Amino acid sequence: MNDPQNYRTALDNLPQLVFGAAPDGAVEYMNTRYVEYTGLPLDDLLGWNWGWVVHPADLPNSLDVWAAAVRTGTPREVSQRLRRSDGEYRWFLARAEPVRDEDGRVVRWFGTCTDIDESKRAADQLRGTRMLFRSLVERSPDGEVLVGADGTVRYANPTAARLLGFTVEELSGTDLWGSVHPDDRGAVSAWLERVMLAPGEHLPLVVRFVLRDGSVFVADVLGTNLLPDPDVRAVAIQFRRDEAPAL
Repeated sequence: MNDPQNYRTALDNLPQLVFGAAPDGAVEYMNTRYVEYTGLPLDDLLGWNWGWVVHPADLPNSLDVWAAAVRTGTPREVSQRLRRSDGEYRWFLARAEPVRDEDGRVVRWFGTCTDIDESKRAADQLRGTRMLFRSLVERSPDGEVLVGADGTVRYANPTAARLLGFTVEELSGTDLWGSVHPDDRGAVSAWLERVMLAPGEHLPLVVRFVLRDGSVFVADVLGTNLLPDPDVRAVAIQFRRDEAPAL
């Protein structure tokens, strides 16, 4: 593809917004898709004027990343929102690569902006959902614990720590079943085997814990094997105080 016109036609047909820049970082070229996306004349975007379509909250970081790329001659990428012709901002992942001559000098920059708006918003929504879930778990009246594949506590909410007579920090990293009443350990082991063999199922158990002061805490426990879930990779344990008197 030695014909410059064919080269530009190919760039115009790419799904990404494409730009080219001089060694000093001044933009010299944008493909048709980039210009059409912004709705602005090409001349209004060249040089350093492209910053007008970057979201004001993202512009300082975008300029810093671009300046660092030009200064060091190394590839860089940054997530930023770009204003569309209708005024809506969408998230893009901007990447820039230097083009060097045979002596290793940067003679040009080539870059693309890929629309990541849907995945970005989905990730933000998921993050918000997780934060809300974490907040609800932290305030739950039930003990909530995540136990890793090695049997140690990866997470415990304040209620779990209080019911077992620990602080959250003390409980984290310990064996949750270490303070189980000696007479209940066999039942716990058998129950854990069932939990491990039934991913996703909620299996109940009544168990006694011996607290540090010697008192006995009887708990209604619900275990769910979420180890196969890539977002959890733990056994979820929920428990509350059993109203029946301790044996």
